[in-house]
Amino acid sequence: MCYTMHMNEAKGDCRREHFANHWLTIQPSLFNFVEDEVGELDEEQKLFVRVAESLELEQIATRYGWCGNGRKPSSRLAIFKLLLMKHVWNWPETKDALGEVRRSPALRRLCGWEAQSDIPSESTVSRAFADFALDKTADDLLARFSGKIFEGRIVLHRSIDSTEIDARERSATKDEKAEAARDAAVKAQTDANAEDINALAAQKDRDLDTNLSLLPALCDWGCKRNSKGRTQFWRGYKLHVAVADGDIPIAACLTSASVHDSKAAIPLMQKADAAARSLYDLGDAAYDAREIRDFSEANGHVPIIDSNPRRGEAKPDGRGERFVRIIPAEKIRFRNRSGAERLFGHLHDAHGGRTVGVRGHAKVFLHLLLGLLVIAVEQASAAMLC
Repeated sequence: MCYTMHMNEAKGDCRREHFANHWLTIQPSLFNFVEDEVGELDEEQKLFVRVAESLELEQIATRYGWCGNGRKPSSRLAIFKLLLMKHVWNWPETKDALGEVRRSPALRRLCGWEAQSDIPSESTVSRAFADFALDKTADDLLARFSGKIFEGRIVLHRSIDSTEIDARERSATKDEKAEAARDAAVKAQTDANAEDINALAAQKDRDLDTNLSLLPALCDWGCKRNSKGRTQFWRGYKLHVAVADGDIPIAACLTSASVHDSKAAIPLMQKADAAARSLYDLGDAAYDAREIRDFSEANGHVPIIDSNPRRGEAKPDGRGERFVRIIPAEKIRFRNRSGAERLFGHLHDAHGGRTVGVRGHAKVFLHLLLGLLVIAVEQASAAMLC
């Protein structure tokens, strides 16, 4: 038995060593190989090659491979690479990405098309995008990548936070929201007449799929107080992300803009637990709820959450400021929560967070996940985790 355990540990070490060696040699070997084929690469092209190689996109070719019946479709693997390329360069629309690929032989070959005639039309890309959205392809890729880079590692600080997502679609009506809530409750086999099907006390006892299916997902209006103390409104959605040290996103979910941050906290933590083990859960005052703290502790984490004084309660420090009610050492750990803010700024400014042109929950979520995938590889590479 000891011999078997020793062999298993040795195999695990070999796998990790092989993975590390693979990434230590990706720049001198893979880049040289690609440059022999398409010419010298600039920094953004190298980032794209690193992203495409890190995510192991071969599974897309397997899932959407041609079965031999009918006309051979355009390569879904090449189209997915085009969508990733769009977020690497932060092109606002798909037609912009197609135009750049048609003009550049290097970009065309990086996607996998040998001739211009192989490049599909915008409508074909749109249909493939819809398939990727329904199959949750990008969500699976983020979960696999997070599990791969954190295999055998422990995340010290895991921050959870949300950001606003402006959408180009009308807000759902009250009747549409009520009908969607009833459908979700029936699908999840939950009492649709319950006063609050997303109550935190109920979420603790439900599985991840049920919790996610019950979260509102229609476009509506949201509001929050910004860093300057002013209330801002937007129409669209709210993106919730769990962020590891190094500003690496490890899990995400998308809800209606009106959903309070605390309602998505437990499902997000469940999703992040499946991707990587962590020690500390960091959250701002929006997550100050006993149920969230209890769930974090029950899963072996230490919650460090800012206090949110209720009406009539004294401020924690007596001076009107909001400080975490924890010891100084943990207050220093709480500063790592700024990684979530940096991630959102990076997503909005450089990887498509402000150029959401698609409609519907599934498509908007895919658009944002493509940006998160690029950031995940970029930050993991900078942190020497891959």
